[in-house]
Amino acid sequence: MRLCFDLVEGGYLTAAQALAVLDQHLASRTPIGQLAVEHELMTMSQVFDVLAQQTISNRPFGELAIELGYLDRLNLGRLLLIQVEGSKPLEALIQEMELMTQIELENAVHERKLQRSRKASKSHAEVLPLAEPDKQVSAGS
Repeated sequence: MRLCFDLVEGGYLTAAQALAVLDQHLASRTPIGQLAVEHELMTMSQVFDVLAQQTISNRPFGELAIELGYLDRLNLGRLLLIQVEGSKPLEALIQEMELMTQIELENAVHERKLQRSRKASKSHAEVLPLAEPDKQVSAGS
């Protein structure tokens, strides 16, 4: 997500292009219910129960699964990590959508890092005050 923000801020992508990339990124994620069944943390019946509740409450799947006692927070966290790791990287999507080539993307990322480091070094630069003329230290003191 930070990548898309940086590319829009740097003028490499439009906001609409970045949103399209993020939509594709989210669409590439395996649903939590499917992962829960694949990892034998929930049954299909439990998944359908959560989905039925979700149509009524419009709350996140994991939140409802915990509330119904089907998952605990630790296992939900593991599933979310698996989900994120299994999704298609933003860089790959940007290239597949032919918004930027690999070299253009690498150059843009490098340039944004340089800009951020310059901005950070400017904000951390300290200006030391000059000693007042009547309080200057002489070599013999």
